[in-house]
Amino acid sequence: MKSFHTFPQDAKKEIQYVLTDIDDTLTNAGKLPACAYSAMERLQQAGIKVIPITGRPAGWCDHIARMWPVEGSVKTVHFIFAMTSRSGR
Repeated sequence: MKSFHTFPQDAKKEIQYVLTDIDDTLTNAGKLPACAYSAMERLQQAGIKVIPITGRPAGWCDHIARMWPVEGSVKTVHFIFAMTSRSGR
C-alpha cells in the first residue's frame, strides 16, 4: 500500500466517500479515540461522507448513524445500512 501523500492532489479533490471498518481500525481496545472522531468531523465539514462498517448488532449501527459525524453506517452481518434524515432523526 502506498502513502496517501503520494496520491495525486487533483484526484484527492474527487473523493466523495470514506468507508472504514470500526473495530480495531477506528477504535482502540473498543474505544473511539477523540482523534478518530475529530477526523470524521473534519471530513464531514469538507463535504466528504464517512460510512463506518461493523459486524456489531443493528442497534449499534443506528446509534452510530445518529450520534457520530457520519452519513450512515453499515452492518456486515445480515447487511443493514442505517442513516439519519437531514433533520437528524
